[in-house]
Amino acid sequence: MINEMKGMLTKRCKYLSTAEITQLQQAMEFAEQGHSGQTRATGEPYIIHPLEVCLILAEYKADLLSLICALLHDVVEDTAVSLSEIEQHFGKQVAFIVDGLTKFEKGTIEKEEYGAINTEKLLSTAIMDIRVAAIKLADRLHNMRTLAIKRIEKKIPYANETLLFFSPLAEKIGLYRIQEELEDLAFSYLNMPKYKRYKKIMEDYAKNYSTTLHKFIQKVQECDSNNVIIHTECRKPPLFKAYNLISEGHHIPNLFTIHVTTKTALSCYTALGIIHSIFEPIPDQFIDQIAIEQHPFLKYLITKVKINHQIIQVIIHDEKTQSFYKNGVFDNLQETDMQHLSEKLLGNSIHSVKSISNNSIAFCELISFELFQKEITVFTPKMDAIVLPANSNIIDFAYALDPSLASKMAFAKVNGKVQSLQTTLQNMDIVEIHTKNKITANAKWLLHVQTSKAVKEIMKVVDDC
Repeated sequence: MINEMKGMLTKRCKYLSTAEITQLQQAMEFAEQGHSGQTRATGEPYIIHPLEVCLILAEYKADLLSLICALLHDVVEDTAVSLSEIEQHFGKQVAFIVDGLTKFEKGTIEKEEYGAINTEKLLSTAIMDIRVAAIKLADRLHNMRTLAIKRIEKKIPYANETLLFFSPLAEKIGLYRIQEELEDLAFSYLNMPKYKRYKKIMEDYAKNYSTTLHKFIQKVQECDSNNVIIHTECRKPPLFKAYNLISEGHHIPNLFTIHVTTKTALSCYTALGIIHSIFEPIPDQFIDQIAIEQHPFLKYLITKVKINHQIIQVIIHDEKTQSFYKNGVFDNLQETDMQHLSEKLLGNSIHSVKSISNNSIAFCELISFELFQKEITVFTPKMDAIVLPANSNIIDFAYALDPSLASKMAFAKVNGKVQSLQTTLQNMDIVEIHTKNKITANAKWLLHVQTSKAVKEIMKVVDDC
């Protein structure tokens, strides 16, 4: 069985060079030797687990370093192998990533605090090298696939943690297929009757939607004489997310989206013109996320059109964005500065939350809001975009824009009207900051702000006064 899986992994990694395959096989042997004699709760040899994690990452065409770390991710935690041995055999970066994936010894630490300590360690390492998060997600996915053998009192909290933490983390770094499967498995363990019901609802509607999609493709192909559009498909949210949206009052048809792919970003606008010439566009529903960047790797246009008397959302993007949808973080590992890539995907909230939290539990409570909250985009009068967690206010916006400016803020206008500094901002608002020649920030502002960066900067001002 082990040799069969090792052969399968080698075959799946044929995108690697011959020299890299040799290095991967050496890591397989090292991991197998380290885990020799160990078994999982399933009764399988333990080495099956890291091999399965590696297979998951290979589906994304993960780089060699990620694959080696996936094979070794439990070696230090569960065997006599040390980090120094890992570094000696595979280098400093592999040792750094494996350390980030290795839990602390539990000792007498309470369960809640122990989980928080390990989460803080994971994210603190991931902000330095995003591959830590990617490997942890693949590890969680395989554990979810084998969760059936666990006792019910273990399954429920594990599935719940998967939905609250790991699913949004997968979405954050673009591993959408992992996100979808994580949500599907977790939802089935938390509420099987609702899982079956909503799965059928979504599947039934998908069959009906295929008629609309077919008509869209047919009409567009007739008018797209220059073959601007190279691919069209339908997408829907993961099942648990769909369930939540429906529970909040969203209509099922609004959960389905037609995605159109073009060669270049410029071609997206040509495709938009073609679509609007065929189908009636819905007024005030166009969003341009190419000209106004909200995500570092997702550039697209959103429009809504009427097809068969039904309002349909269409997202238009280029091949580069399509590639990120497919491979997520692994589509951008060629960037030489890994920390820069990690911060582009995770943002700067991890650093700022660490600086103001007193302990790991406080860190986890704050980071769950900032990292995984829905985001809004707010603009300066010059149309510079600032991305904030939903429910942020004018003070949060000002500190995200420029802390020195924010600390001297006297008043602000939102969409041309003077508003209280505590005003909660909405997506696409335009905010104009007016300042005085002296510091105006004070401790009372701490009662109203949502973001850790604002808290950190205000505390600096208050401490200096």
